[in-house]
Amino acid sequence: MIGLHVPGAFWRAERYDDGTYTPWTYSTDTRSWASADHEPGASEYVVVQSGTRKLWDETEAAFRWWEGNGRPGFDRFGLVVDGDGKRAWLDSPDNPVRRLNT
Repeated sequence: MIGLHVPGAFWRAERYDDGTYTPWTYSTDTRSWASADHEPGASEYVVVQSGTRKLWDETEAAFRWWEGNGRPGFDRFGLVVDGDGKRAWLDSPDNPVRRLNT
């Protein structure tokens, strides 16, 4: 879902021996990035983001969309490729997944 709603973003995670980790997302075309340090058991995390795109905000919006649509699995998504381009859909080709405005 994040891939559909946050196009052009790349992800990686740094994992540490104590169980903490830092997820990173970045966009090379806009030189934007975001990260957060995850500590097991914590309920809040500091997010840092920089650049013209607010990638963490886009990611949160994608997550809220996913939750709001019943947390759909891969089996509920499809793709149409035709002369008009390519379009992802949820549950039916008549229900396209559009990029969110954040």
